[in-house]
Order: sequence, then C-alpha cells, then structure tokens
Amino acid sequence: MSDTNYTTFIDNAGRAIFGVVQGETQDSITVKNPVMIVVNQQQNGQMAVQLFPIFFQEFVVESGETGRANFFTYSKSSIALGDNFEIEPRIVDQYSRIVNPQLVAADNNQINGDGEEVIKLFDE
Repeated sequence: MSDTNYTTFIDNAGRAIFGVVQGETQDSITVKNPVMIVVNQQQNGQMAVQLFPIFFQEFVVESGETGRANFFTYSKSSIALGDNFEIEPRIVDQYSRIVNPQLVAADNNQINGDGEEVIKLFDE
C-alpha cells in the first residue's frame, strides 16, 4: 500500500469500518471518509465484499480546504482497533474509487416534471 495511514476497526454497532487516519489521540481516532465493509453470501455460495460510505460525500458542500471529505471521531473505548494486519489491496482500490468519485453533471433530460434537477449519485 501507499504511505497513507489506513485503519480498520469494529465500531460499537458491530460494523467493520475502514478509512484513513486523520488524527489520533490517546482516547480517540479521527477517520477521513470512513466506509463500512459488508460481506454477503451470493446465491452461488461465493462471498461478495461491498464498501458503503458512513456518509456520502455527494451530500457534503465542497470546500477548498477539505474538498468533499467527511471526518468522524471515534472514542477508542467504544471500538476494537485492528492491529498487525494489512488490508487486501483490492479493498483499498475499491475504497479509493468510492472516496474519490467521478461526479457527473446532470443532462438537461434529467429534470423531473417540476423543473427540478435530478442529481445522479451513482453510475449505471
């Protein structure tokens, strides 16, 4: 992996969380653009891994300082931090695609009947 300081932990809701460490103290850890790692069994018996943002960047107003990034601070007393392992590079690649989305401007034909613009969050 790169020099980016990634972290993985289980939060107090039992979710596997992955993201970039933005800051850390003795009592807390701040994570930039955290995602949940979700594993589901498919019909063919194989496992599918999906990453879901804790908060969608598309809902954040872009700023010059942080772009569309979002930051969450977790108390270390309520999470279980992962240690002494490295996340599979394909997960890191998928994470990078999620936190660096290619936003697509809406076409004129993507306007609903009320004349309001429809925002397209995901590629088809």
